[in-house]
Amino acid sequence: MKKTILIDELCVGMTLSRVVESSTKLQVKSQGAIKSQKTIDNLKNRGVVSVEVIVNEAVESVRTDADAKNTAVASSVNKRENQSNKVRSYDQQQKDLAAADKLYTQARTVHNRFLKQLRSGHAPNFDELSNATQDIIDSVFDNREALSCLVMLKESDESLAQESLNCSILMSMFAVHLDMSQSDIEDLTLAGLLMDIGMALLPEDILHADYSSLSEADINVYKTHVEIGLELVERYSDLPPLVEEVIAHHHERIDGTGYPKGETELSIPVQMASIVDTYNTMISKGQNKLAANSQQALEQMHDMSSFDSPLIDKFVEAIGLYPVGTLVQLRSGKLALVVQSNPSSQLHPKVIAFYHIKNKHYIPIKIIDLKRSSDKISFAVRPEEFNINLPKFFRTAVIPG
Repeated sequence: MKKTILIDELCVGMTLSRVVESSTKLQVKSQGAIKSQKTIDNLKNRGVVSVEVIVNEAVESVRTDADAKNTAVASSVNKRENQSNKVRSYDQQQKDLAAADKLYTQARTVHNRFLKQLRSGHAPNFDELSNATQDIIDSVFDNREALSCLVMLKESDESLAQESLNCSILMSMFAVHLDMSQSDIEDLTLAGLLMDIGMALLPEDILHADYSSLSEADINVYKTHVEIGLELVERYSDLPPLVEEVIAHHHERIDGTGYPKGETELSIPVQMASIVDTYNTMISKGQNKLAANSQQALEQMHDMSSFDSPLIDKFVEAIGLYPVGTLVQLRSGKLALVVQSNPSSQLHPKVIAFYHIKNKHYIPIKIIDLKRSSDKISFAVRPEEFNINLPKFFRTAVIPG
């Protein structure tokens, strides 16, 4: 059953069907559950007076018992925080990785559809994208390293949708680690998905070229993706100011070497976005270059004057020195995949050894807790150095069938 209510009656947990009355021409493009107070506040700020909701007994219960709702929300937050801090067994980690892999695939499909709508000139579905970001946040709270693993295990195409999704995940992890407000976490997760949205309308030859190989004229065209992105979000949606700020300034740098304006006074969220964007670019394989491994990328960024070193340190804390999904070479001469971090000692994660470098052959898979082993990590490596299809190995050897 559907029912029209005033915007002040709308509560978290209700299912929104459509906007009935608004001082603007705002339209809800798809039905969806109200997952946060931020969504309600955004509707109010955009002039919504009344809405139509899909009513059921659970919704009526939420409406008539605000105290029960607040208790449930507090319990959910506490549960998520406890889950986030809990050390999991390897079996549970495998299950979490499988769930994260499914979510990652779904979110990438949503973003691909969003980009296709943009390129065809149709109004893109921001509501669907916003729901995807909420799923990302929930997953990060549940087990942040499970979803971050998928960032490291990049597919060969490295499409705009994949890179945007990776930035969104990293932004969510970063914001959660800095203990930012729920609304800021939501805004920054969405900003990660959208900060390079303007690239969707760049010429294909520029979009897919290695940046270092572009001519000066092509670079100038490339840089227009910032203003294109701002124009797109202003045309199709009324996003929170923080999201637009990140889109406008995430290529700026504190030493003035960024673009489009060479600004140096940058907010913490913008600096976070610039760190995430640069890190993700460095570990991505362009047309004519090899990707840096995570260790190399973090070390190089720490030495750059473009970034605030203490904030880089916080980013390292957020994702880990050896993020889950990192390929490492052990002192024993084996290759191993990091599958679980060790909060008490980032140098000693849990890994799966599967390849002998000297003998150049695969070995029986062995789980090694480096905290309890004499074997240690020598350094991180890139899978292409050994012609290893890491995403395929991950899905066949790590995720339970």
